[in-house]
Amino acid sequence: MTLRVPWLTQPSRYGLLSLCRTRPSLFGTGLTISPIRYSHKFATPPSPNLEKLRQIYTVKLVPLHFYLRNNLHVGSGYIWDEFFIGIMCSPKFEGKTHKEMNQMVEDLAAEVGMSGRVRMICQPPSRWHMMRRRTRKRWDFDR
Repeated sequence: MTLRVPWLTQPSRYGLLSLCRTRPSLFGTGLTISPIRYSHKFATPPSPNLEKLRQIYTVKLVPLHFYLRNNLHVGSGYIWDEFFIGIMCSPKFEGKTHKEMNQMVEDLAAEVGMSGRVRMICQPPSRWHMMRRRTRKRWDFDR
């Protein structure tokens, strides 16, 4: 079943029309709306390693600001749930050097079996101003 809506130039963001895929009509004016559900992206595949890392970092380091996602820039192809990049601001980092912060992150990754696969930008809350601009990125894109 198709429905012609001549006054509609874009799909609606809200309501019933947001559930439909739109395409230009070949005959007449307007759009033909098919009853197939419209989605801007596919569902995220399962990622048990990412969930384990998120859980252990959240429990052990108690971060104030934390995002972790798949690093898709590693490798020649599409590698999922193997390499990760993140950003973290934790009070447990106060008074530590960058080497000590990175070693804490690496030790927790080794507990899960992901040593050498996590790249984390770490700062304590007293140096939040040094990572404030990096937090503007969209870190939760893979959800």
